[in-house]
Amino acid sequence: MSTATGIHISGNTLRVVHLEKLDNAYYLRGLINQRVSEAFDFDPEKEVSKSFVEELGQALESLPKPIGTLSFCLSGGLYHIQKIPLEVAGEKDRREQIFWEASQALISPVDNSVIDFIAVGRVAFWTAVRNGVIDAHETLCSALGETHLHLSVAPLALFCAGLPARVWEAGRKMAIHSDPDGSCYVAVENGILIGVETTVPNSSSLQRWFSLASSSHRPCKRVYLSGDIPAIDPPASLSLEEYPIFLGIDTAQLPKRDREELGQASRFALALGAGLHKLISETP
Repeated sequence: MSTATGIHISGNTLRVVHLEKLDNAYYLRGLINQRVSEAFDFDPEKEVSKSFVEELGQALESLPKPIGTLSFCLSGGLYHIQKIPLEVAGEKDRREQIFWEASQALISPVDNSVIDFIAVGRVAFWTAVRNGVIDAHETLCSALGETHLHLSVAPLALFCAGLPARVWEAGRKMAIHSDPDGSCYVAVENGILIGVETTVPNSSSLQRWFSLASSSHRPCKRVYLSGDIPAIDPPASLSLEEYPIFLGIDTAQLPKRDREELGQASRFALALGAGLHKLISETP
């Protein structure tokens, strides 16, 4: 059995999803959605707020044990993600290409960030997370008395959130998440990630993504929504629905006190995706 606790911090809102994985099945063991008195400051030069550590610690203490790895979802502004064509085949050559691409795209030297990538056919999605962001999360974990840390950028967490429900298997689809710290979308075709974007939350970006999804060239069969989506009018041709993130997860063991949160399940998309990203990465 493996366990992970997905955490998404958006401003003063804390969302936590506690997961167990056993024999390729996922079990939901806890949900937390609460306001905190002080937002988490990602500046490693500043001391972590004692009130935030205390409130997060109390939230984690209420979960079943063990809580496993703390897997944080990084919101917009804390990472860079970009799609590029792969020009080489070998793993070493690909990594060299990714580092060269990162050196051209990032303002700061690549040594100031941790660079990673996912190869998907002839393209790759590479990510960069600044060392300072990682240091801030390590400091937070240390203050909580935890040692196991995992980080997931928001678009990859959004993609992972739909995997247990198998929403990506047939056709071209899109998921859009929006909250006060940023918006992102992922486009998937027959289970393969084909597009991502992150931006500040605004209605113009959402309208542009809706237009992309309804394009006559390659329209999406369905668009899943999560988070705090503003009220805007999408194209009439689009099929919109709430992201069914818990559809493929066993919720029978979820404590009664947490069950009311299932009524607005899609708010937990990024926290769930962060936890799943960690558990999936453990698969041999």
